[in-house]
Amino acid sequence: MAYKLRTRTQKRPYVSCDDDDDDDGYESDSRRRMDPEFTRNVRPRRSNTLITESAEQRRAGRPPRRTRKSTPSAGEASISGSKPGEYVARTIMSWLIDHGIIIENEKIYYVADREGGSDDHKQNKREVLMKGRSRREGVWCECCNEVMTVWDFETHAGSVLQRPYEHIYVARSNSSLLQCQVEVWQSNVEVERRTFNEIVPRDGASDKHDDACLICADGGDLICCEKCWSTSHLKCLGLESIPQGDWICPYSVCRHCNKNDKDLQTCVQCYKKYHFQCILNYKEWDLNTSGETLACDSRCGEVHEKLQSLVGVKHELEGGFCWTLLQRMEPDNLDFRDRHLITECNSKIALAWEVLDECFTTIIDRHTQINVVQSVAYSRGSNLNRINFRGFYTAILEKNDDIISAATIRVHGTDLAEMPFIGTRHLYRKKWMSRMLLVTLESILTVVGVEHLIIPSVQELTEMWERKCGFSPIGDAVSQKIINRSTLTFPSAVRLQKALLSTPAGSPSAVMNADVGSENCAKLAGLDLNQEYTESGDEEAENK
Repeated sequence: MAYKLRTRTQKRPYVSCDDDDDDDGYESDSRRRMDPEFTRNVRPRRSNTLITESAEQRRAGRPPRRTRKSTPSAGEASISGSKPGEYVARTIMSWLIDHGIIIENEKIYYVADREGGSDDHKQNKREVLMKGRSRREGVWCECCNEVMTVWDFETHAGSVLQRPYEHIYVARSNSSLLQCQVEVWQSNVEVERRTFNEIVPRDGASDKHDDACLICADGGDLICCEKCWSTSHLKCLGLESIPQGDWICPYSVCRHCNKNDKDLQTCVQCYKKYHFQCILNYKEWDLNTSGETLACDSRCGEVHEKLQSLVGVKHELEGGFCWTLLQRMEPDNLDFRDRHLITECNSKIALAWEVLDECFTTIIDRHTQINVVQSVAYSRGSNLNRINFRGFYTAILEKNDDIISAATIRVHGTDLAEMPFIGTRHLYRKKWMSRMLLVTLESILTVVGVEHLIIPSVQELTEMWERKCGFSPIGDAVSQKIINRSTLTFPSAVRLQKALLSTPAGSPSAVMNADVGSENCAKLAGLDLNQEYTESGDEEAENK
C-alpha cells in the first residue's frame, strides 16, 4: 500500500519526563534565526517558566502548546554562572562548595593508610600527612601558606598514590572528597540532568512519532518509521516518491543486511543495529584476535577502544594547560580501582555543563522541550532517535584544575564526527583557548582514523567557514553518510564538512568566536560556530 505522509499541521504535543531546573527563560537567538517558527520571549529578568509557541498558533489565537515550570531540588548549586566582571573557578572544589557539601575555608587533611597492630590483629590506621583548608581554586596549605591544586596538594604531602580525592578528608564530616563528589552526583538535581529523555505523547494523540525530521530536524510532510518513532522528509532521504509498503529508518535495521528482526543488537559506538551473524558473514571482525564484540564492525570497535582509553586521562599541554576527554560513566559493577577516575570524570561532566551553560543561552527543542546543550553534555539517551545523544563525549581544557573551555563531540565510526558546541569562559576569550582545544580534538580524530568533521552553520556565515577555516559544503558522499546517521542540527542550519585525514597535524579547522570575540561574559546566542569573529588583534591577543 502507498504510505501516507503526515503533515506539520498534524503535530502532537509531547510530555517529557525531563524537568530542567536551570532553564533561564531565554530561547537561543541562533535558533530563532535558523527556524522561522522559533520565537524568543524576551524577559527583563531570569525566569523558571518557558513558553513555546509557534507563529501559526499565535495567529490562530490558540494558547501556547506547553508551559513548563521547574521544581527546586535539594543539592542544587547556588552559583550557576558568572556575572559580568566576576570570575568563579570551575573546579571540583568549587562545585562541592556551590552544592553545600563542603564549606569554603574549612579544615581538610591528606591521610595515608598505615598498617598497625600485631601480626594477628593488623589494621589500617590513617596517618595525617598534610593539613590545609578548602578553597574554590583547590587547597590552601598550612605549612607553606599557598593555594595549590588538589593534585599538587597530594604531591606536596609526599604521596605518589595519584588518588587525591580519595585521601583528602573534610575534618568536619570526616568524609573524603571522593565521597563528597558521589553525594552531589547522586543528588536530585544531578540525577534529573542525566535522566533518560523519555518522550511520551499526550492522551488522545493519533500516533507516537516525532514531529521533526531525523535528518534535518525540521517539520513538514514526514514519513514515519514502522519500527520506531523516527520520521523523515522524502527529500532528506533522497526519495522522489512515497515508498510502497512499510518504510523502516536506518536505525531500526541491520546496517549490513537491512533486515529487521528480534535478533538485532546495538553497536556500542555508533548505536546502529546489527546482527552478530552478519559480522561473521561479512567478515567484519576478526574473532580470533578480538573475541565477542559489542561493535557493529572492526572499525567501530577500534574507534570505541581508542576513545575509551582516553576517557578521564589528563594530558599535559604547554603553558600549564591540560586536556581531558570525558564521558558520563556509572560506577555500578566496575572495579574498585576505577572508582576514583570515574567519580572525577562524572564531576567534571557536571562542571563542563556549567561552562557551556555559562557560554550559551538555553536551547530548548521546540517539539520535546528538552534542554539540548544539557542533554548533549550529559550524553542523555532518548526513545526518539533524533534527540538520542548517547555516544557524545565532552572535551575540556583546564589550567590549574579550572575548566576554561569545553566542546562536545560524537564519533560515528570512521566515517565522520560531529561537533555541535564549543565554548570558552569569558576571562580566557581572545586567547585562543578554543583553538587549542580544537587542535587537540582534530589530532585525536585523525589518530582514530575519522575521515570528516561536520559542523552546523547559519547560511550567512558559511562563506566565512569555507574561506577562513577550510570547511566546504557537504559533498554527496558525506551527505549519504548523514542520511544513515542521526547528527545534531537545527532547522535552516547548513552543515559543513572538513576532511581530517588530509589536514596537516596541528592545523586548526576553525578559530572560535568565544575566544577572539567580545571579552564580556554575555551568553552566546546558540552555537559558538554560528558567531562571527573579528579579524584584528587575534595574534596580539594570543601573544599577550
